[in-house]
Amino acid sequence: MSLTACNSGSDAAESAAGSTPSKAAKASPAAEPNGIEKLSAKEIYDTGMKTNAEAGSFHEKMEREGSKSDLRLSATECVGTVDVSEKGSFEIIRKGNDIWAKPDSTFAKGLNSALGEDAFSTEKWTHGTSSNALMAKLASWCHPEQLSAPDTLDAGSKATKGKVSTVDGQQAVPVVLAEKGASVTWYVAATGKPYFIKQDSTRDDMPDLTDSDFGVSVGAKAPSGAVVEAPTD
Repeated sequence: MSLTACNSGSDAAESAAGSTPSKAAKASPAAEPNGIEKLSAKEIYDTGMKTNAEAGSFHEKMEREGSKSDLRLSATECVGTVDVSEKGSFEIIRKGNDIWAKPDSTFAKGLNSALGEDAFSTEKWTHGTSSNALMAKLASWCHPEQLSAPDTLDAGSKATKGKVSTVDGQQAVPVVLAEKGASVTWYVAATGKPYFIKQDSTRDDMPDLTDSDFGVSVGAKAPSGAVVEAPTD
């Protein structure tokens, strides 16, 4: 189970890490029950993650202590913003192997200080590819593995399922994993397609997440305006 851990690093890469869409098809209160609550906790979790991956794309909002992100993503595309507490924020675009980033003044200052050069600017997009360690670190917030290799619960997991309840206006079944005084609850839609729609966590290693807009095209494209190449290692 690895979906929820965000990346961390050192020097310039550490400064970069810790990784608005149209209407979408998602479960609604009027949708037909899908029977997901009849499965085991592991089967519910695994089915939710697989269903999200099969959608091909979705809109994900993440929040944890010290950081938050608002991203539209697929296995090969990502568009949105990342805010890292006192380090500032940046816009990110990923399309295939190409990555563009544009920081705010605080984030640019931290990156440039770590790099020892004025490589990032609030006025320009910085471009690189996944072979550039720094740009890859910025793009790691997108977590494309959610679509290319959806997460599964460990066979020995002690997660339990709860009763169907209403979550953000949708009927969903909760899967709860509680240990060492902390817990994480995953919600999978109980009507329509069984999408994984939300994660509530009190664990330090797992953020709060909401997923929506399943199957809506990300539409990533190269940004307009000034673009400079990212510094190499």
